[in-house]
Amino acid sequence: MKQLLLLVLSFLFSLPIVAQEEHDATLYFLDGTDISGYATLKLDKASFYGAPQDKIVFRVTKDEKADVWDQKTVTKVVFHDFDTPRTFEYIEIKYSNGTEITLLELIIKGEVSLYADALAAWNSKPKDPDEASHITPEPKYLKVKRDKETKLTTLTGNKKKIAAYFNECPGIVERLENNTFNIATLEDIVEYYNDLCSDNFLEAPPRAVKKQADRDEEEGE
Repeated sequence: MKQLLLLVLSFLFSLPIVAQEEHDATLYFLDGTDISGYATLKLDKASFYGAPQDKIVFRVTKDEKADVWDQKTVTKVVFHDFDTPRTFEYIEIKYSNGTEITLLELIIKGEVSLYADALAAWNSKPKDPDEASHITPEPKYLKVKRDKETKLTTLTGNKKKIAAYFNECPGIVERLENNTFNIATLEDIVEYYNDLCSDNFLEAPPRAVKKQADRDEEEGE
């Protein structure tokens, strides 16, 4: 009887933990439809076959059983109840011997997009509870990809690798040389490129110029 009571109490105390992991979310399917409800991520990099086994756990209402979804039917999930919406999407990467579909968090969308490893991003917690409800993981978990590229690039290491990737953007190269930019400011670098050096820059220069002027003013303070 005592053992049964302990099992019941353990189950009851575990319920709030599961509920806390769920977030208001929208699930997007391959056929273009979507549905709103509650979701969390089930992440397992060490699968038997070595391929990522990242799943999305989703249910429409909290009183129904959750279903598990993956890249076979789903394109992405967007979580709405963080300080800003967070998008995790399945990205198909082509290799010489085939393709692999990986779940990544989309940090910045643009001509150059910035992604984060899903497991690292989901487990990143702010050191200060008063900070934002999530933080960008360490640079070693970040990857960039141009629209026309079929692979992800990790820009860890020295600044020469970053400069080589963004070599058609003199402003980035200059800021790397004077230590304004470095691997820790990869988000700023990608935003700078998309605003001022991408092919889309000429479509909306006033916004980009103002954004860069604000950056330059902050640097001069």
